[in-house]
Amino acid sequence: MDKRLVELYVQRGRLRERIGVERGQFAHELAPLGEALDSMDRARALLHRTGLWIAAHPGIVALAVVAVVVWKPRAVLRSARWGFSIWRNWSQWRNWARIGLRAF
Repeated sequence: MDKRLVELYVQRGRLRERIGVERGQFAHELAPLGEALDSMDRARALLHRTGLWIAAHPGIVALAVVAVVVWKPRAVLRSARWGFSIWRNWSQWRNWARIGLRAF
């Protein structure tokens, strides 16, 4: 094989190795940016799903707006917090019961 061709293959191998190292460093440096972009994607998806839910349930949204206007906002927030805690406890209990019953 030609000496010049061997040199080119060796140089090509070194360049590929350096490129691999630089890609790894670049990926490591951009990891925080990727996490931030993932968070933004999740937030955008949540907003999109919320918009779809609002469009599918206009009556509930109108009822909530009327409740805020008629009642005091503080009372509405207190009621919403109470309802959310009941829903969360019910969901946790239901999941616990579902998993617990499978274990037996």
